[in-house]
Amino acid sequence: MARKRSFIPTSFPAYDRFYKNITQYVAQMTSGSTPTWTHIPQAEITTLSTAYAAWYTVYSRILKPHTPADTAAVKIAYATSKKVLSRFIQVWFRGFPEVVTEEHLSNMEIPPVDKTRTRIGRPTTRPVFYIEVKDTRLLVVHFQDQGSESRAIPYGLNGAVVSLGIFDTPPAGPEALTRTELATKSPFPLHFTEEERGKTVYIALQWQNESGVRGDYTEMLSAIVP
Repeated sequence: MARKRSFIPTSFPAYDRFYKNITQYVAQMTSGSTPTWTHIPQAEITTLSTAYAAWYTVYSRILKPHTPADTAAVKIAYATSKKVLSRFIQVWFRGFPEVVTEEHLSNMEIPPVDKTRTRIGRPTTRPVFYIEVKDTRLLVVHFQDQGSESRAIPYGLNGAVVSLGIFDTPPAGPEALTRTELATKSPFPLHFTEEERGKTVYIALQWQNESGVRGDYTEMLSAIVP
């Protein structure tokens, strides 16, 4: 199957304009006393804007006479910030189609989901997973489809949404897990800070289809951050 081409610009000027527009639009939609969007955690918004600021700091160097080292650095900055931006779009835009409408996507120059291809409905199975203590500040989640011997993502799905949170006592349910990552393959690494070492992290997974619709949560598992 041919790999779908990314809609994120590859030229640096176009990418900068695209990314800047998204950060400004997100700020507009999440600010004020009655924001239009309330589903995106502030920490995620900060991560998005911080990544853009880091990208622009490097990119601005090539807007004037610059060295080969500057050119190499901007290529690295592009790849690094693009990962942050791609994940944000997939999790917080594609993952909430009832909130982030096609008009919103158009305003951010993001194409809507292709509706001409066969669409897979809400996932009907759940992942099964286990947590591996890998290294200092690093846990690894291994997952696969329920009843399958393969670790491949099921057809029509774009990955597993990994929800996690650190708590002193077990949370009431996986809905309380506010940090999310989109895992597009297994195994999937989870990195933590030095301050989080020794604390208990609770994790649950959901399959997500290509339209951003999620299936049922798995049961929560927990581990101590090494």
